[in-house]
Amino acid sequence: MAHTVLDLLKRLPRTNCGDCGLPTCMAFATQVIKEGEDLAKCPHLPPAAQELAGAISSQQEKGEGRRRESLAISLEVMHAKIAPLNFRDLADGLGAVYGEEDGRPYLTFSFFGQTLLVFKDEVRYPPGAAPNPWDAILLYNFIASCGKELPTGTWITYQSLPNSVSKAKTLARLEKELADHFAGNAGRLRRQAAALHSEPVQASENADFQGVFLPLPRVPILLLFWDAEPEEDFPAQAHILFDSTVSGFLDLESLLFLVEQLMDRLMQK
Repeated sequence: MAHTVLDLLKRLPRTNCGDCGLPTCMAFATQVIKEGEDLAKCPHLPPAAQELAGAISSQQEKGEGRRRESLAISLEVMHAKIAPLNFRDLADGLGAVYGEEDGRPYLTFSFFGQTLLVFKDEVRYPPGAAPNPWDAILLYNFIASCGKELPTGTWITYQSLPNSVSKAKTLARLEKELADHFAGNAGRLRRQAAALHSEPVQASENADFQGVFLPLPRVPILLLFWDAEPEEDFPAQAHILFDSTVSGFLDLESLLFLVEQLMDRLMQK
C-alpha cells in the first residue's frame, strides 16, 4: 500500500520552519506524496522519516499515491486527442517511424536515447527500462502537435515564447539549480553531457560548456554553462535555449517537464 501524506507528516519534525521552501510540514508532505517533490529538501529529516525515503522514492517512480485523478484525467484527454490522428501521416514530420502491431498503429522514436513504441493507448519502453507514467503526457503532447518543421538552428529563450512570462521563473530556478550543481566542476558536466550524446556547438565566445541535446526528435535543447570565478565574484551560470521551431512541437508546460528530465539525467538524480 502506498504511503500517504499523513504517514509522512507523522515522521516529519512538524516545526513548520519553512526551510524546505514551503510554509508548513503538511504542505511539504503533500508535495512529496502527491506531486513527487524530493523528500531530501527537508534539511531536518529525523531518522524515522529517512527510513521512509526509499519506499517513497519507489512509489514516486511508479506514480503511486500521487494525484491519480489528475493523471488519469490528463491521459483520458490526451487519448481522445490522439485517437483520430493518422500516425502514418505524422511520422515523418515528427522524426518518427510508423509501425503496426496486430492492427494497432504506433510511432517509434527516441526519448533521451531510449527507443519507445508509442501506441494510441500505451507507451512501451525497452526491456528493463523503468517507465515513468508522467512521460506519456509529454509524449502524447509531442505527437498531438502534428509538428513537421525541421530545426532551424536559430536559438531562442523560453521567455521569448508567447505567454511564457508566468512560467519563466521556473526555468530560471532550474537553470540556477543546474549551475550550482556543476559549479567548480565543468569537467563533470562535460562527461555527463557526453553520456547523453550531446553535440558540441559554438554558440557563445566564452562559455565553458556548449552542447546540444536531442531528447526528442525535432526538439533540440542548447545548454550554455559558465563556471564560477571566485576571484572575480562571478557565480556559475547556466542558460537553456530552444530552437525557434519548438512551439510547433511542445506547449510551455511540456517544455519545462522536458528540461527537468534533462536536468535529472545530467545531475544523475
